[in-house]
Amino acid sequence: MIMVNQSGTYPTFQTPTTLQNASNTTIMLDDRDDNLAKVQIAILAILFVCATLSNFLILFVLLKRRKHNALMHTFMINLCIADLVVAFFQVLPQLVWVVTDRFRGPDILCRLIKYLQVVGMFASSYMIVAMTFDRHQAICRPMMTYKKGMARWNVPVFVAWAASLVLSIPQIFIFSKTKLPTGTYECNGAFIEPWGTKAYITWVTAAVFVLPTLVIATCQVLIFKEIHDSIYLKSERITAMVKKKTQLVNGKDTQKSEVTTAMSKTIKMTMVIVLVYVVCWAPFFLIQMWSVWDPKAETERPVFVILMMLASLNSCTNPWIYTTFSSSVSNDLHQMFCYVRRGIRKNSIPEDSCLTGTSTVPKDSLY
Repeated sequence: MIMVNQSGTYPTFQTPTTLQNASNTTIMLDDRDDNLAKVQIAILAILFVCATLSNFLILFVLLKRRKHNALMHTFMINLCIADLVVAFFQVLPQLVWVVTDRFRGPDILCRLIKYLQVVGMFASSYMIVAMTFDRHQAICRPMMTYKKGMARWNVPVFVAWAASLVLSIPQIFIFSKTKLPTGTYECNGAFIEPWGTKAYITWVTAAVFVLPTLVIATCQVLIFKEIHDSIYLKSERITAMVKKKTQLVNGKDTQKSEVTTAMSKTIKMTMVIVLVYVVCWAPFFLIQMWSVWDPKAETERPVFVILMMLASLNSCTNPWIYTTFSSSVSNDLHQMFCYVRRGIRKNSIPEDSCLTGTSTVPKDSLY
């Protein structure tokens, strides 16, 4: 993660003491808190295992259903990939750093890890923006969405990944493996003093968290306004149509109700994903901003260190939120667990629920 302390080291959840000498060179005195390090290792290991297993599992189910070409499945496949990037290039490197207490690797590995760390952050954030924007288009501009057809599905995903890959490029030039005055090597960032660190952290916070949150909030407000207008302001006209064409409207109304229910599920799911994202990442970015803008900030306290580590918890929650709201994915997942359990207990009688479950319900397969 892009955790900056006074030495400008990315990432670090350790608590080094820094001193500035006459030549403005940072000297790191290792006063590692072993108890805090053990807590960090435990939390990071749990986060890595949970994020990896959950995203791989849901990704496997989604790819198995790719022939259905479900719209939200496409977004969730890419969100799972983004969360796996977070797991392997944010959580895992951080875990190794805490265990070894130093960066151990060549310069190219330092730059690559730093680049992919921010790619994961951007991609996870921008994929949620893409999902929300797509829901806005589908609800507020349904005719435009219909005209674009299948091609529109990949455009938001492509833009999210392209923006993530491009906006992360500065990491390659800012960070490198450098030799400290103590004789040890670290993967450090070089910033122009005294404003370089402030400018960069502020930019990353705005690009990864603040601006996406504003876009998401705007889309959600417009979605709710459209739903409100459709339900309440047009209720009289709908009532009149029902009275004139009872049978015809009843036939269409059932179908419309099914689509509305499915659409409603995706809106609720998107809202939950957004709320969890804000809850997980808000402490991280707030503490980051505090640490670079307030010279007296004591952000190296254990409570702040742990709070920032929990930002990666977001990568563990996304796949299960989607599973909760997607009947098709949850049914497939249930079937998978049933077969595994039956394979382990070969001599036992198969459970009825394993035989009666299905994942081919048309309205569920849409989302």
